[in-house]
Amino acid sequence: MSAGDTAWTIVATVLVLAMIIPGVALFYGGLVRTKNMVSVLTQVFVTTALMSVIWVVYGYSLAFTDGGSLNSYIGGFSKALLKGITPDTLLDGGTIPEYVFITFQLTFAAITPALIVGGFAERMKFSAVLAFLALWVTFIYIPIAHMVWGGGFLGELGAADFAGGTVVHLNAGIAALVGAIVVGKRLGYGKEAMPPHSITLTMIGASMLWVGWFGFNVGSELAADGVAGLA
Repeated sequence: MSAGDTAWTIVATVLVLAMIIPGVALFYGGLVRTKNMVSVLTQVFVTTALMSVIWVVYGYSLAFTDGGSLNSYIGGFSKALLKGITPDTLLDGGTIPEYVFITFQLTFAAITPALIVGGFAERMKFSAVLAFLALWVTFIYIPIAHMVWGGGFLGELGAADFAGGTVVHLNAGIAALVGAIVVGKRLGYGKEAMPPHSITLTMIGASMLWVGWFGFNVGSELAADGVAGLA
């Protein structure tokens, strides 16, 4: 274990969490109408909590373990509920504890569905948002993460994704676009003014995303080295 690599990755994990809450929450919250501010903040906050539970129960295992005959597409349940992992367990081929890697990847799994919330902001019930995102992270995010990062066929084909360009951003962007199309326009769109609640809050949220992105991108090296410095 490298103390330097471990310390940096822990800091990067905290930075990514700050990107979601309060970063994404404020970014989206400032763009919606005043009456929907609390709704959007709550959606992002609870989405982060829900994805954390899913990731520990089965998400990490399905994304980053061997899936046997289905390994090209999905992992297995050998590390469900983080079975067999202790504070002394190091990441395979790495210099950091596996717990640190799990938590770092947890923040990726949490921010991706949180990003989708902006696609249908103000137009879905809270319960529907949580149900949709729980299903989405299970059947879309986790398999894509495995296929690119966990030993699946996209990684074997040579797909290069250093910090989530495919697994997080392309994935979330497509889902948000489809969600916006399916849910449709806001009632009154084009007929009544819908000014954003607070551009100031959006600016603060965007700035926190910028700061946090150094954790997101540089932390993806999982080491404090020259590549991290380049990133």
